[in-house]
Amino acid sequence: MTAARLSEVPRTGVAVTAATPARAPIDIAGVSQIFQRAGQVTHALDRVDLAIAGSEFVSIVGPSGCGKSTLLKIIAGLISRSSGTVRIDGQEVQGPYTNLGIVFQSPVLLDWRNVLDNVLVQIELRGLDPKQYKARALELLGKVGLGDFKDRMPRELSGGMRQRAAIVRALIHDPPLLMMDEPFGALDALTREQMRIDLEKLWLDRRQTTLFITHGISEAVALADRVVVMTPRPGRIDRIIPIDLPRPRHKDVLASRRFTEYCDMITECFMRHGVIKY
Repeated sequence: MTAARLSEVPRTGVAVTAATPARAPIDIAGVSQIFQRAGQVTHALDRVDLAIAGSEFVSIVGPSGCGKSTLLKIIAGLISRSSGTVRIDGQEVQGPYTNLGIVFQSPVLLDWRNVLDNVLVQIELRGLDPKQYKARALELLGKVGLGDFKDRMPRELSGGMRQRAAIVRALIHDPPLLMMDEPFGALDALTREQMRIDLEKLWLDRRQTTLFITHGISEAVALADRVVVMTPRPGRIDRIIPIDLPRPRHKDVLASRRFTEYCDMITECFMRHGVIKY
């Protein structure tokens, strides 16, 4: 990572302690993506350059169809890129990258397993011993308010509770990298805000390098160290905004003039591209 890119990362907030494990940096260089189907060509991404420092929380915000989710899948190695390179912790991604936790908009819980067993399925799939992770699973479930629901089946949970379980499942093995693709998009406003609070608490505990995809301007600012603003398709990076706000970001921080100014910066980007019109 270049010095210029590192200089964009704010140094305020909660410090990373010596006990916190090193977290994976991401370097994206010249990534473009073109899809071809039934004779139609879709230029999803165009020459995206982005460096994410280890332990940094980066939000990517942009209009529907701008390639946000495509970029996340490319970084995770779930789809091939048309051009450019992606490196995680110095190694080029050339296939599915497994040393991560990933959360999608849908929680994708197994209907026949209770909450605790849904969390531990991550451990089973990795060939690890679930018994050694049960205590951590219960601890994380308690932190997100699901301690009393560990034996419940997914059908007995609200949408927010199911998504909390999915987040715990992504974090159970303490991955160095967490990727979240609009994880709160289907939730009501109150549940969404509580999830935002819970996620920040979890992140402050372990400081995984985190990439968070969202349509929400205020949500992006409330969570991130930096916000990446995308243009309409083909998706390009319009602006990268360092967020210099103290953590944890309680209601007084979100009510501050500085918070509003950050949201206005992003809104102005979208107005300039005709995404938001008054």
